[in-house]
Amino acid sequence: MAQWKTLGAGTALSLLLGSTAALADVTAQDVWKAWTESLAGFGYTFFTTSETMAGDTLVVKDVVMSMTRPEGTFDMNVAEIRLQETGDGKVTVTMSNDIPIWATTTAEGVPPVNTTMMLRQQDLTMIVSGVPENMAYDVSATEMMVEGSGADANAPETEARVAMTLREIEGAYTLDTMDGNTITSEFAAASLDFTASGVDPETSGLFDMTGSIADVASSFSAFLPADTDMNDMAAAIAAGFYGEGEMTYGAGRFAMNFADESGPGSVESTGEGGLFHFSLSGDGLEYGADGGAATVMMTAPDLPFPVSFSKQSSTLLMSIPIAKAERLQNFAVKVGIAGLAVSEELWGMVDPMAQLPRTPAEFLIDISGTAKLLVNLFDPAEVEANPIPGELQDMTLNALRLAAAGADLSGTGAFTFNNDMGFPMPKGAVDLRLVGAYALMDKLTAMGLLPSEQSAGFRAMLGLFAVPVGADELTSKIEMREDGGIYANGQRLQ
Repeated sequence: MAQWKTLGAGTALSLLLGSTAALADVTAQDVWKAWTESLAGFGYTFFTTSETMAGDTLVVKDVVMSMTRPEGTFDMNVAEIRLQETGDGKVTVTMSNDIPIWATTTAEGVPPVNTTMMLRQQDLTMIVSGVPENMAYDVSATEMMVEGSGADANAPETEARVAMTLREIEGAYTLDTMDGNTITSEFAAASLDFTASGVDPETSGLFDMTGSIADVASSFSAFLPADTDMNDMAAAIAAGFYGEGEMTYGAGRFAMNFADESGPGSVESTGEGGLFHFSLSGDGLEYGADGGAATVMMTAPDLPFPVSFSKQSSTLLMSIPIAKAERLQNFAVKVGIAGLAVSEELWGMVDPMAQLPRTPAEFLIDISGTAKLLVNLFDPAEVEANPIPGELQDMTLNALRLAAAGADLSGTGAFTFNNDMGFPMPKGAVDLRLVGAYALMDKLTAMGLLPSEQSAGFRAMLGLFAVPVGADELTSKIEMREDGGIYANGQRLQ
């Protein structure tokens, strides 16, 4: 899969720019052997023109690392790597300042994309210590830059150029090969600056962007079982593979100018930071992201004035089982955004008299439950042979919230499922609360946005499904029972 190609490529750089410290003896040959064997575990092949000892230094010339996967190829060429034994059981590593990289990405139905990159580093210092079976690396650099360009192989005029620069870098990396490969790493940089420009292949429009992010940091750990083909993720996971990581970032900014046949436009944004995290193992796949306050302002040929959006926070979580098992496994989905606001110019287009509250909107849905997985999701043959991959056992609506323009809907609930009939039959209930709906409908009708007959229809529907418990406050219990019926507040609807 594409993410494992990316993971392997990132690990190639990590092993060449490694981590943490231990006290024992390690030789230059030990370090070089560990690198080549570990990267081979990720699917890389190696070629060098020479590997010679010059006194206390192992000099490796013209290192070519290559990876070929169904989704593309990756090649890296390091002109020289020098591994110097310091006499105290450690090895100091230096390498060429400029490292070229080539990649081709392929996908069914899409022309291949050819990418050329150059990795440049300044003041790179790396010290390797430990023992051959458990090495530790400490690395620091004043600056590292990646410059690259890519284009549709059938349309070179669509070339895009990108550049990323990391400054004040510190890293730590350990590699334990005593039982498979156990990898841990930590990385931090004071800032990340990036630029990109080129031609949009779909519209032939031009774009030019710049941005920066402060305080970038990440951590990663993984276990690669011995004698396991990482191209077969189902087998690797069954053998005990796991990987997990987290990235945090601080305040950032982004700006982009673009132009096409309809005219020019721009996008600018600022943000306070956030984090990403992921994990993959036999216990499941999890991905999450949390973001702080951010603002976006944009102009476009079709917009009569600049518009802006802002949020106070956002959250995303997806956790699913991936391995076939007789036991029940957990899943979860959570999506939320708080403090979502739009500029007064946008409000003025629909509500020039300011009849609607400008209160920032809120949205949250938080669901969890258990299921029995009948196939291994990383085994294409199993997935294709089983159109129903699993059985839903139970699901809980931990939270539902939608608030905007003075109305506020919230709810919780729980369901169990009977799979004896070949499809999940739910049993359970959800409790809902709605505040401010009548006032919102009155204002929309007064503004001419909601015809009075439609407003009357909505009110009748609310009277059928909900019970008034206060001034413009309604509650409702929607039930699904064993008899297959759907009930609202005890009254059968179906």
